[in-house]
Amino acid sequence: MFTEGENHLMFDENKEKQFILQLFNLECSDVQDVSCIRAGNTVIIDITLASDPVPCPVCGKTYYEHNPFVFKSMKISALTVYNILNDLKNYNETFSSVAKRYYISSTTVASIFDSHVDMKRKKLPEMINFDEVYAFRSDDSKYVCVLLDFKTHDPIDALPSRRYDYLHSYFMRIPKEERDNVRYVCSDMYDCYRSIARTCFPNSVCIVDHFHLSQELGRRIDSVRIRTMKKYSGNRKSDEYYLLKKFNWMIFKSDINSEPVMDPNAERKWNGHFRKYMNLYEIKDLLFGIDPQLQEAWNMKDSIVDFYSTATIENAGEKLNRIIEEFDDSSVTEMNAFAKTLKKWRKEIINSFHIAGYEYQIDQSTGHVAAQEKKMNNAIIENRNSIIKCIKKNANGYTNWTRFRNRVLYVLDKNSSYSMYPMKKEKKQ
Repeated sequence: MFTEGENHLMFDENKEKQFILQLFNLECSDVQDVSCIRAGNTVIIDITLASDPVPCPVCGKTYYEHNPFVFKSMKISALTVYNILNDLKNYNETFSSVAKRYYISSTTVASIFDSHVDMKRKKLPEMINFDEVYAFRSDDSKYVCVLLDFKTHDPIDALPSRRYDYLHSYFMRIPKEERDNVRYVCSDMYDCYRSIARTCFPNSVCIVDHFHLSQELGRRIDSVRIRTMKKYSGNRKSDEYYLLKKFNWMIFKSDINSEPVMDPNAERKWNGHFRKYMNLYEIKDLLFGIDPQLQEAWNMKDSIVDFYSTATIENAGEKLNRIIEEFDDSSVTEMNAFAKTLKKWRKEIINSFHIAGYEYQIDQSTGHVAAQEKKMNNAIIENRNSIIKCIKKNANGYTNWTRFRNRVLYVLDKNSSYSMYPMKKEKKQ
């Protein structure tokens, strides 16, 4: 298309110039000159616009010709705007950090973001994760309710409240055909989510995330430790107080997944408090020997670990009934209270054993493909919550809900994009 002469590429015919004009959506009358310059392996296209100022004969105001490289009423190029929007895709970036990079104000960056990003709610999928995160404080709530597609890991929407009346009003505005498509709803043990699932998604199965159930049991056992430790608070230098305070992490270990703690032949290290060499196994025996109720609570924790490791949807109900009976018969008050939690969420706990899909792993040495069952849980949405917290923390908080919601969905959705041109703002009536 071009003939090379020294360091310039000259146009052979007008059709080459026309190609450049079409590339940048320009008319011949908009351009004064077009040339191409070679710089190594790069071809630089130099376009001089015919943008002579035109004074108004009446008011004397000066008008300029249309500039396709700059948006209307802006002094920075469209390329800079697109670079700003691409940078804001990174959750570690803030409006201020991007503003410093391009030598503009943070207010300008926020305005650019508001003008080009407007994230819409996605269609409700078959599997929805519910969770809340403390990230935006409003008059109605201090929690943000996050909805996530379990299969694609993409956000569906972010809502400024987790209250029942707000969520019910929000979901009931969605067409019934779309809500009827939801098959599984996974959440923590917040009553509101279960009520919403039953009311708004009549064809769905409600599931309790097993991590939150294990976390609740851990709190109960820790309360036993704290109750026992308070007995020795009068003498904080005692062996009992030292063990309960310093080695509290041991109560969250189990016989199944903590071999160093359970090995009596593990290496012994010098302990300054007892002034002798000891290993973790010996310390564990001293810790749980303080109070038989602490030992009992710790032993009962393993029944929940074993339950989630071995139970299936067919036998989960029978095994759970035995566990509830075991916790009911315990001499530890906190374990009796946990039995009530198991009874309250019995159906949702059993539902957590439904197979949501399969994960396939390929052995690189043999090429063998192994299929592993995948159960629904809230692990992915907990990861997304940590990103939301980073967005809030890096910016020292947000006061504009619409901007915060758009930023969260824009960052979390790997396929999200922005408008090529500034969106027109709706006029307030």
